Amino acid sequence: MRIQFKKKMKIFLFFFSIIQATVCLTRFTVPESAQIGFRIGWISGKQEESVAPKYFVVFPDEQTSKFLKVDERSGEISTIAHLDYEKRSKFEIVAVRVEEFGETIDILVEVDDENDNVPSFADSNVKFEISEFAQLGTSFALPTVSDGDGPKFDVHRFVILQGNVNNVFKITARKVNEQLQADLFVNGQLDREFRDKYELLIEAQDGGKPAKTGQLRCSIEIVDANDNAPVFTRSRYTASVSANVSIGSNIITVQATDADIGENSRISYEIKKTSSPSNSNFAISPSGVITTTSSLLPASTHDVIVVASDHGNPPLSSSAVVTISVMGSTLASPPLDIIWLVESNSAHLPENTTLGSIVARVSIAQMYRDTKLRLLGTSSLCPQQTDQSHVYLLLLCGILDRETTSEYHLKFLLEKDGQMIIEHPQLLTIGDINDNAPQWHSSQIHISLNRTQGGSRTLTAKDPDLGQNGWIRYSVLDTDLVSIDKETGRIFVPNTIDCNIGSEIKFRVRAEDGGNPALSTDLQVIADLLDSESRPPQFERALWQVEISEDTPVGTCLVKLTVLFFSQKVGY
Repeated sequence: MRIQFKKKMKIFLFFFSIIQATVCLTRFTVPESAQIGFRIGWISGKQEESVAPKYFVVFPDEQTSKFLKVDERSGEISTIAHLDYEKRSKFEIVAVRVEEFGETIDILVEVDDENDNVPSFADSNVKFEISEFAQLGTSFALPTVSDGDGPKFDVHRFVILQGNVNNVFKITARKVNEQLQADLFVNGQLDREFRDKYELLIEAQDGGKPAKTGQLRCSIEIVDANDNAPVFTRSRYTASVSANVSIGSNIITVQATDADIGENSRISYEIKKTSSPSNSNFAISPSGVITTTSSLLPASTHDVIVVASDHGNPPLSSSAVVTISVMGSTLASPPLDIIWLVESNSAHLPENTTLGSIVARVSIAQMYRDTKLRLLGTSSLCPQQTDQSHVYLLLLCGILDRETTSEYHLKFLLEKDGQMIIEHPQLLTIGDINDNAPQWHSSQIHISLNRTQGGSRTLTAKDPDLGQNGWIRYSVLDTDLVSIDKETGRIFVPNTIDCNIGSEIKFRVRAEDGGNPALSTDLQVIADLLDSESRPPQFERALWQVEISEDTPVGTCLVKLTVLFFSQKVGY
């Protein structure tokens, strides 16, 4: 057998050296759930009958031969072990025809991913203590969730299944290091006197049909204390560094502020621990300075989650993402010099930036000046070459809308003769302006209110803008018979309404956001006034039966009816 193998090897090398140009690629797909012995296919596309071997098969690595088998006579490719997409998604084999001038066939066997993993949170239970005065938009990072499947069947969305009374919380998700990170946001007014605890059941759903799910129980306690969480000056920071930056070098400084005083306003920073290796590459000082702790790979990008916590009891926290792009070369000077010609002096554009504006100047380094610049990642920015061939101006050529797209992952490409030479990543964030007025579910609503003091009903509007631009305050117009809680939209009767007013009143409720200038929308309200908080009077019995003689005198009392009145407070 050893001698035969050597002869075959010599034949293979001879054919390969003489006719190496006759190469073709054959591609196969196999489900990862395929049983041992599963026939993937034939090299030629059909079964071949031969006594002598028709192919000489080479496995480039030892692992491939442990999973796949190729019959040298028939050309059949089959499995000899269980496959796992998450461990290996493709195998490569080389087959050389013994006859027909030694044609070389490259065989690619791709494993088709199946939804065989369930989303799993790093912690199945989490607890938060949230001030009843937490501002709308305050965020809390939820435990990371993992799913062993590929992108098609990875985690796609998060939902709150139960416990979200009055919709006071919402979940938003964002990609961090190709992993979906969920944050819990305060979406409505919290009131400890109304409700001091929330038990949320949060579900992560993958991309399967039907989806597989993982659940997280989130216990929230509403407390009276430290009522301002730290607020970062930006929700996302960006920085670019050279690949040969020294360990310990300062990369960027993040900053958060806290409106409280004393210990409640003293802030500490930390880098959130996730499954991403980016954590081990950076550290952050108490003052918010991010530094390197290890060497960085050229042309790599790192998303680091920074958490700012105050020293209140209990402490409040918020998070921001810092995207650090490493230049694609180890040279000290970067291939591109990008100067953002906007107020922020960084890759951050307000969504109302004027079309046609010059937003950045891009210069190509001396050693790359024989290349051309191309931009990927958005059609809203157009590079325009100047009289100097190595200098480009970046023009805004499309409308920006933060509510549709809040960030763009740009790639500046330097190309020469149609080939990419350098790739320079850049994250562009879009700043919010107050371009959305609060929206009611409908323009008019019909409700019922008790005439007596205290009866109430809550009306809420929504605003898709961010931060203060999306904070809503309520007011009542056209009447002083009802009042409204400006924070929650709870309408109530401050004083008993006189019966002479009638059975109906009409007024408007205005929802106004916190922008400058503010935008507002009115809701027309028709309120039916109930005469009391009592239930309608009821007879003691629903049916009365009386027998009388035909000669009963006129005026005789036949039956005495009793009417019952109930005094029960009703809330709306």
